Amino acid sequence: MKKILLFLFVVSLLSAQENSKKIYMFYTNDVHGGIAEVEATFLNPNFPPMLGGGASAASIISKYRELAEKNGDIFLLFDSGDIFQGTPLGTKTAGQAIIDYMNMVGYDAAAAGNHDFDLGKDVFIEMTKSAKFPILAANIKDKNSGNVFEYVKPYVMLEKQGLKIGIFGISTEATENMSFAEHIKGLDFTSEKPAAENAVAELKKMGADIIIGITHLGLPYNAEDGYQKLLDAEKQGITKKSYLNAMEMARYVPGIDVLFGGHIHKGYDEPWVDPVNHTLCFQNYGNGGNLGMAVLEIDMNSKTIAGYDLPSRDSGLLLLTQDQYWPDPQVRDAIKKQQQEVEKGFDEVVGVTEYALTRAQGESPMNNLICDAMIDASGADFSFTNFGGVRSDLQIGPITPRDLFKVLPFGNSIVVLKMKGTMLRELFESKLSGNRDGLAIGGGKIIYDRSRPDGEKITEFIINGQELQPDKDYKVAMTDYLAEGNSGLSLLETVPEKDIDRTGIILREAVTQFVAKETPLKIKNDGRWVRK
Repeated sequence: MKKILLFLFVVSLLSAQENSKKIYMFYTNDVHGGIAEVEATFLNPNFPPMLGGGASAASIISKYRELAEKNGDIFLLFDSGDIFQGTPLGTKTAGQAIIDYMNMVGYDAAAAGNHDFDLGKDVFIEMTKSAKFPILAANIKDKNSGNVFEYVKPYVMLEKQGLKIGIFGISTEATENMSFAEHIKGLDFTSEKPAAENAVAELKKMGADIIIGITHLGLPYNAEDGYQKLLDAEKQGITKKSYLNAMEMARYVPGIDVLFGGHIHKGYDEPWVDPVNHTLCFQNYGNGGNLGMAVLEIDMNSKTIAGYDLPSRDSGLLLLTQDQYWPDPQVRDAIKKQQQEVEKGFDEVVGVTEYALTRAQGESPMNNLICDAMIDASGADFSFTNFGGVRSDLQIGPITPRDLFKVLPFGNSIVVLKMKGTMLRELFESKLSGNRDGLAIGGGKIIYDRSRPDGEKITEFIINGQELQPDKDYKVAMTDYLAEGNSGLSLLETVPEKDIDRTGIILREAVTQFVAKETPLKIKNDGRWVRK
């Protein structure tokens, strides 16, 4: 009897192996145009190794696609949005160089990210037309018809090796708060939860065996803290429908087998698994330095996920160093050719800094540089900018246009508003309320006390060496993005048109000219923000 049972057990094991398939999944998010080779200064600022970028990723993709085809397994390649804005190659080609690359290596689908609209809706439409893969966003609707925007798809069904794989996409609802109104005119970024629920239901009706969500929603920076907040909300009976993160999506929308996040540039070495719905959640770092990989084991009898494996013992994120992943020559040459066409002069030295120009939430050398450059270019009395628009630091040494593009990738222009001292004070009080951070400033000094009530935290507000005068008119420089009332500055929407000077000066160009004029730079913190 024991021999018969043993025989049956072995046969069942062999049968299970014969009726299983692997899905080789590769994923990127927040590439922001980062497909070219680049020095990994974050690993070693003095002797940085080279990252192979898209060409190194291509060599891995090619290898595993061939392996999957040889073994009768399945290969999938996804991106979770923000594909082009952030490098000269991405921005100066209006995203086409990045789409060309994605076509070349064979992406299966991508989600729409908020920054994919940074050059306007028409540019986004052209990218969707050029892409040989679907761009997915179930929650981007046409405001007039209420239907899904015609240039994206809510979901697609792929049939591979006898498996029906349903894939849907979700963009962040917050895109409307982070984009210029004219760039998304006529579009409605609807709540993520109902859009995802509808997509999952439709894919199930179509007979999907496995459902995958590609989202431009971030998993929390800290999974443990994020999950605790989710549990606390559940205890209070709170279930969000809007402005979800990827962890909340996995919990609140049952039926998703695999979920890809993005948007926040925080990679997860291992997937986070929702304890209730058992959704596998993956997320990569940004800027094209890594390629995410996981291998799913599919039980073809039940058409379910039986397990997963990662490429190394402790991580599913492959750091694309050239010495480990040699670039694909054909892809590398194609990228370099496009770089040569659009990046002439980007490596010429425009100035030198004697101190590291770093960023911070508050005063920092980098923020001081940018705000001073705005005043120099516009002739304003005072300037400010938000921290989110400043994307990189500068180390001691030479500064090139390429360096400054990394710092200010978004192409914002300078706008000067004329406003009374009372409005300026109210604006900054609003940014300090509720223990929020303020703004980077130039041309003045703010002393504040966090212990004071909201609306009364500023004890001194000085512009050009003099105390702010309530009834005096001040010329205040900022980016066009902030001048429209974004980043919580809705008060600026009340400024009349006659008091708005749209200078047309590109902020990045103003900073470039300021660096050349003031070199060598000796910028440090000089006490613009003082906490009592």
